[in-house]
Amino acid sequence: MTKRRHRVLAASALKGGVGKTTTAVNLAAASARAGHRTLLVDADPQGSVGTSLGLAPEARGLAAWIMKDAAFDESVVRAARENLDVLPAGERLLDVEDLFREKGKEKRRTRLAKRFEALEDEEYDVVILDCPPAASLLLENVYHVADELILPAKLDFLSLPALEKTRLFVKEENASREKPLRIVGVLPTFYDLRTAVSTELLDTLRERFTKILTPIRINVALAEAPSVGKTIFEFDGSSRGAVDYALLAEDLKLA
Repeated sequence: MTKRRHRVLAASALKGGVGKTTTAVNLAAASARAGHRTLLVDADPQGSVGTSLGLAPEARGLAAWIMKDAAFDESVVRAARENLDVLPAGERLLDVEDLFREKGKEKRRTRLAKRFEALEDEEYDVVILDCPPAASLLLENVYHVADELILPAKLDFLSLPALEKTRLFVKEENASREKPLRIVGVLPTFYDLRTAVSTELLDTLRERFTKILTPIRINVALAEAPSVGKTIFEFDGSSRGAVDYALLAEDLKLA
């Protein structure tokens, strides 16, 4: 039987506060709104995806599923939104690192990928993962699940070194993959049209990287939406944030 083809994208940055979770949540929402059956996975132990969507804290989630303490159907939140299932982080995601270390070097990196192979019957069109913000065995496992990578980069000077470290980490992980993880683009976030520094840093990114995705402008609505458990499209569909993420979804052929 031919395996169902679906896209698996991850939002990753070796730095917090750059809009990684915001990007994962709103791209997943845009994909679902476009009619794609979408799974949003929170692989960040901070567990912000569920909070951003107004979901009740889940004890199980990704951690319990990886550890085989619960079946997928017991771990996933079905229809968190139309066409959107959510696999929250769960309470014990930090403990997963110890589980991964029990196996040999190569198996450590692919333990999560083995679990995701069991999801073929779920028939998702798109899977989007929110990555942990630090280089770790958990992040290595996420990289072995994903096929495409989005690198959010806040337009401030401290983000540039972190962006280079993320790219280097991807290169190191690709050495152990049959098919390289493809960086689909750097995503400039917190773009402030009023400041020269944002423009300068955006120009710097364009000089250093081949593909720059649609910038996400600084927007109060993007900051406020998670506080009430809503995507940007639900909170304020006419805001800059909604417009920018809709354009980004189109750019990535998710909408």
